[in-house]
Amino acid sequence: MLKMTAIWLAAVAIAVGDLSEKPHPRLWFPKTEEGELRDQLAKDPLAMRLQSAVMNEAERVLNERVCRYEIPDGKRLLGESRRALHNIMHSAWAWRMGGEEKFRLRAIAELEAACGLKDWNPSHFLDTAEMATAVATGYDWLYQTLTPEQRAMCERAIIDKALKPAKGVYDKKGWWSIPRNNWSQVCGSGIALAAAAIAGNDEGLSEDLFDRGLKLVEKCSAFYQPDGMYPEGPGYWHYGTNYHVMMLAACGPLGRKTAEAPILQKAGGSIMHLTSSTRLTYNFADGNASLATPSPAQCWLAGRYKDAGQTQHIRALYTRALDEGKGLNKNERYGPLSVLWLPPAPEGESAIPNAAVFHGEQAMAMFRKGWSDKDAWLAIKGGTPAASHGHMDVGSFVYDAHGVRWFHDLGSDDYNLPGYFGKERWSYYRMQNRSHNTLEINGKLQNADAKPCPLIASSLTGKSLSATFDLSAAYVGSAGKVQRTSRFDTATGNVRIEDEITSPGGEVCWRALTDAEAEVRGDQVILKKNGKQITLHRISDIGTWSITAATPPTSAEKQNKEFRAVVLTVPKAETISLSVEIRP
Repeated sequence: MLKMTAIWLAAVAIAVGDLSEKPHPRLWFPKTEEGELRDQLAKDPLAMRLQSAVMNEAERVLNERVCRYEIPDGKRLLGESRRALHNIMHSAWAWRMGGEEKFRLRAIAELEAACGLKDWNPSHFLDTAEMATAVATGYDWLYQTLTPEQRAMCERAIIDKALKPAKGVYDKKGWWSIPRNNWSQVCGSGIALAAAAIAGNDEGLSEDLFDRGLKLVEKCSAFYQPDGMYPEGPGYWHYGTNYHVMMLAACGPLGRKTAEAPILQKAGGSIMHLTSSTRLTYNFADGNASLATPSPAQCWLAGRYKDAGQTQHIRALYTRALDEGKGLNKNERYGPLSVLWLPPAPEGESAIPNAAVFHGEQAMAMFRKGWSDKDAWLAIKGGTPAASHGHMDVGSFVYDAHGVRWFHDLGSDDYNLPGYFGKERWSYYRMQNRSHNTLEINGKLQNADAKPCPLIASSLTGKSLSATFDLSAAYVGSAGKVQRTSRFDTATGNVRIEDEITSPGGEVCWRALTDAEAEVRGDQVILKKNGKQITLHRISDIGTWSITAATPPTSAEKQNKEFRAVVLTVPKAETISLSVEIRP
């Protein structure tokens, strides 16, 4: 964990003391930077394309409904909070960049709706934090045009529905006020941003809550230790890191000083390597695979560190998304910040490594043939189910080639399933190792409380890249020692998965989930999808291939009808050496 220095503490005190003196807009985009951004847009065609996408979305928002008090699952107002943030940020941005009154009025309509809600659902505090960010953004960016009554409306809503409830959580040391997972980043940042926006009209709450939020976010930097991998997976990387960066960026020089910590640059590198040639990430933990476009956090980190490799990757992803007609994700509620923070094109091409490994709670390795859209790519992990949002996916991998994902992580199930985050979690199929591309030994689940299974060896140069994980802790009670090695041929994209298992308690099932057509032919399995084909070869002379359904035990769970499991079943022996090769 990063230590708070005397310099940091002094900087916080200065920043807090100056809040009420700062002119509006205070958050991220002061008035003085508008001209500079317009100059950048004029010189950078990609930035202009992104700006056009944001303006198109702002036009669409004009016809969207405002937020309302809807809690469809009986727990979360979160969808409405995110709606408000999306609508306010896009409308207010469009007004600032274009000056059309229709956008300003649309943002005010959303502010009035948000402030008029009876509360911001503090029982699920993410909802409160995101709604506070939404109202703070509209209040701050439109401040000079708001009537005294409209300003008072926003100030009162932020105080009563966000700051006072947050102070109660901090004072009682509520769970998110201690750095544990993405909640700490989102709630700490969202409340601090709201405090910053209304400082001077805040009943004396802002100094305390801004200070506490900054300190909390600083402590959350520990999540990325030791070398950048976020333990909750790439989906939550974006969620937590976007709020983390929004907090730092709102602090100006203080935020830039904080970001001198190299761990945040490494965090930017981790999400780059987790993104495959198909634009899909390795969506481990409670994440779902979707086409990736860079987030504002990636843009800010690449620009802050002047990281040419990350910048090149971000700009290539944006260009590809726009060329494919995907543009920005419609649910990218803070999309305008991507325009604001897009790093300018680096001079010349930067060589980005084709391999990377990361340690920590969820150890990972990623290998690729190259960085083009058809190049083969493998990501594989060790780690533990005990991590926040963790699955029994120790030893699991995903594989892409020919522009196709062949072996999948199925992702999350419905968060509202009974006990999903409690005692019943491991009863659900998508949480188990039986639904991941790893081993099942003696018919048992992985150890839910396993200590993190580490990366113990790797080779990241030359024709053959490799990574070895000690998975033994995940199979306590099922086997003695379990090691998995992945080998990646950079010339062909071939992958070999090698497993060494001692003293298994019963038969071993090697399993991989696919949505491709699959046919067993002797010692190999042929997979076909989108006119492409790969093969799985049993290199070791043991085991029998089969294709089974990926159906969960209950009808309440996602049924996975498009997926099937390719299974290699090996009988019990004192020592088992398995070797399976993927040939694209």
